[in-house]
Amino acid sequence: MKTRIMTVDLENDLQSQQCVSIHKIVPKLLNYFDDNKIKATFFTVSNLLEKYESEIKEIAKKHEIASHSYTHPWLNKNNAEFEIKTSKEKFEEFNINIKGFRAPGMIITKDHFKLLKKHNYSYDSSIGKFFPGRYQNLSSPQKPFIKENLPELPIPTTIYPFINSGLSYLKLFHPVSKLFPKKYMFYLHPWEFLEKKDLPKNNSMISNFLRRNSGKKAWNIFEKHINKSNSKWTSCQDYLNKNKLL
Repeated sequence: MKTRIMTVDLENDLQSQQCVSIHKIVPKLLNYFDDNKIKATFFTVSNLLEKYESEIKEIAKKHEIASHSYTHPWLNKNNAEFEIKTSKEKFEEFNINIKGFRAPGMIITKDHFKLLKKHNYSYDSSIGKFFPGRYQNLSSPQKPFIKENLPELPIPTTIYPFINSGLSYLKLFHPVSKLFPKKYMFYLHPWEFLEKKDLPKNNSMISNFLRRNSGKKAWNIFEKHINKSNSKWTSCQDYLNKNKLL
């Protein structure tokens, strides 16, 4: 049985200011993880602690919490250090110890790893292979590697055979996505399980794509993917410890 990493990006619903999914979806997701002995890393936008402290601390009882920035903007030279630094401080304020970071949209700055080390992060999981208009990292390794003395857990994305690593892609390309090979990491957003009526209104092309096969269809696609993976699912930190990268 192969060990793979399960990650959850815990953020507001579909680029909005609401987070209905933290009540409607996260409890069901935690029960599913319990039933299937899945340990995950929840990359969490830390300003959610201001409204959802108890919910996030409930997650932390069994799963790893890591940073997904402070307010979830795409990082640039003007905001990167603020988001990286303030997110860490916010978790510390709420007595949650974190080690990892994932950049919103998988967009990083040139000094990304320097900033992570400066603010005492132990690993990163932000580098995707390719997304039109966002990032191109075609020469990056497909598996975990060391980048500027920090472990990097790259996120396989939109170039075959990496396209299957996220629930967004499984939903978008279903049913063809049933044929996609399984990779070492999977990621999802709780809002992807919301029914369309519960998702915020947004008419952008990407948002319309992300709505495809939502709700019960998303649960069905996700559960079948997990069942067919024949895997032990673990957190980023445990994976790195097991492979002596932390």
